[in-house]
Amino acid sequence: MKLSSWPANQQARVVSLGIESGRLRARELGLRPGAIVRVTQRTLFGGTVLDIDGGRLALDRAAAARIHVEPCDGVPMPKAIS
Repeated sequence: MKLSSWPANQQARVVSLGIESGRLRARELGLRPGAIVRVTQRTLFGGTVLDIDGGRLALDRAAAARIHVEPCDGVPMPKAIS
């Protein structure tokens, strides 16, 4: 399923990125295949804000539509370090 259509506040495991520009930066920020993410917010023009390992990452609509995710029930989200 595409990340752009994944429901908010539901955990997902990233299957593939499908984004070429900015791919290295996305990987540095924790967005890579196998990562557990949660959609925390949808923006006005179709963007998506993700929680990745306690950090936040905003993606535009086109990037979110290229990322594929799958359900990962039973996997707890990592807690943010205070």
